[in-house]
Amino acid sequence: MKHAFIFGTTIFLSERNTLTYSDGLSNIEFLRVLSFYDEHKGKMLTIDANINTPNGEAIRINANANENSANVRIDVTSGRIKVFQPGHAEPLLDVYQFDPHEYPGLSSHVLNEIHAQHPDHVVTIKGNFFVGGAHFLIENEKMFIDSNGYANGVENAHNGVILSAAVA
Repeated sequence: MKHAFIFGTTIFLSERNTLTYSDGLSNIEFLRVLSFYDEHKGKMLTIDANINTPNGEAIRINANANENSANVRIDVTSGRIKVFQPGHAEPLLDVYQFDPHEYPGLSSHVLNEIHAQHPDHVVTIKGNFFVGGAHFLIENEKMFIDSNGYANGVENAHNGVILSAAVA
């Protein structure tokens, strides 16, 4: 199976279901998709996540559940998981699986890659969180890891999606 992971306007295509941060010395897996939403099979989007809030609180999500009783609210629907800090309207982490009828609303280069590569699942990740000391800010148009921005990119991630603060 091939999966497409979208961060802002950058798309990563991978056969693996993991997202990893690398600081050049070590790798930290911060998100794993355990199951993708499939209405016909009765499966919902299910993740494990290992991130920190901007104020440093550790958040450990295990199969969509708050494993370490972090001070967050987790909203789960069949194809989306949102993690909120108290008093915040914007999610700290937002993982959303697109339905195929939603693809035409994506950036043209992302849509072209989806049509060319035919991934089985298309997932977008947004948020404002930390992994291993690196600040991730992912919005509709751009992804920042620390001060380095990513936009309009395409990456075939054969070894899984590995992100770093250094721009490739």
